[in-house]
Amino acid sequence: MIGFNRFLLVLIGILGLVSVGLLVLGVYDVPRLSPLIEQWQDQQWYSYTILSLGGFLAFVFVILLFTGLLSRSKGQRLLIQTGDGNITISKQTIERTALESIRGINGVRSPRVNADIHSKKETIALEIDCSVFGQEGLPTIGKDIQERAKNAVESLLELPVTKTRVRISDTKTKTSERVV
Repeated sequence: MIGFNRFLLVLIGILGLVSVGLLVLGVYDVPRLSPLIEQWQDQQWYSYTILSLGGFLAFVFVILLFTGLLSRSKGQRLLIQTGDGNITISKQTIERTALESIRGINGVRSPRVNADIHSKKETIALEIDCSVFGQEGLPTIGKDIQERAKNAVESLLELPVTKTRVRISDTKTKTSERVV
């Protein structure tokens, strides 16, 4: 579960429990609150209704609170909806495909690929970090890496790769170029 969603569930759970506590306190004799709700307290339905609603809401908010606190984030996956159902492709599969496509480039060492998946838009963005040993023309190597990774992922998924960022470190001269 995304961090913001977890935070939102925890916040709603805490606020809900505080609200339920204030609601239940209205049933009991509290010196400053009693005059405000004294008109309704004399009726029999008021106490049962408030206690029933308070118990139900407390149960719901406790579930929301524990869902927010105890839920774990699942690995990001690409979800493609078709007319026949859903297709789910793992982030690791996408990253491995891009990684295998650039392994054959001469001089490229220790490549790392990170895929940013947008399931709703059905698009992918790739970020590739690698080192180059003893090669000239880093922008040309970077464009080759971009092209190979993009083509491999697009042919695998049949979806567009919107952005491919490549960061190359030259281990011989300790320079770094970023090709976007």
